Amino acid sequence: MNILSADAGRVKGEILVESLHGNAAGGTHGGWLSTIVDVGGSLAIASHGFPSTGVSTDLSVSFLSASGPGHKLEFDAQVLKLGRTLAYTRVDIFSNDKMVATGNHTKFIAKVPRGDEIKN
Repeated sequence: MNILSADAGRVKGEILVESLHGNAAGGTHGGWLSTIVDVGGSLAIASHGFPSTGVSTDLSVSFLSASGPGHKLEFDAQVLKLGRTLAYTRVDIFSNDKMVATGNHTKFIAKVPRGDEIKN
């Protein structure tokens, strides 16, 4: 995974689909795309200065079109809302400017210290 840009609340990156990421039909496995949503959403939360990103409470993914080995996937992960106890993220995954999947990821962050609260 290569991170292309990171700003507060938004991370963009890319990753190459390899044969080990495939399903029985030869496409990209949905579980692997779900992992990109999980990791991408967590990175977007971390971009707000969190040293840890909490625990997942909900993750949903819609698979919109096919991709497979050799395809480069780009992802755009953003924090939709950063509340007191929950963080809501959305991750869109593209291949050649075509949306492959989109997902929402909610994480419980109430007990995670914020960057400015960490004491050494």
